Amino acid sequence: MDERVYSTHPGIFMKKEAPPPNSGNPLPPLGQEVRLRREKSGRAGKTVTAVFGFQTSEAQREALGKRLQKALGTGGTVKDGRIEVQGDQLAKAVRLLEDWGYKPRQAGG
Repeated sequence: MDERVYSTHPGIFMKKEAPPPNSGNPLPPLGQEVRLRREKSGRAGKTVTAVFGFQTSEAQREALGKRLQKALGTGGTVKDGRIEVQGDQLAKAVRLLEDWGYKPRQAGG
């Protein structure tokens, strides 16, 4: 018997059994709130767009970082639980994350 649990996300049903750890199945965004901000400090005047506040594993952040970098056409890195994308990509990153089901919020000025 296939038992299902109700979810507020349209079209998503999750089984009660959790997947084994490190199974590679990404955690669905489910309206997960993430923060974005521009940073220059300690970067020789160069701007990066930082994305943080995820509730995912490091492997899932790596995959999202690569996907974001590819969609924006820039380089970047994933470190200390954050995704950093080169350049001032704040507006584009917000639109992409919204399209992918996240709730991006700008942090700071």
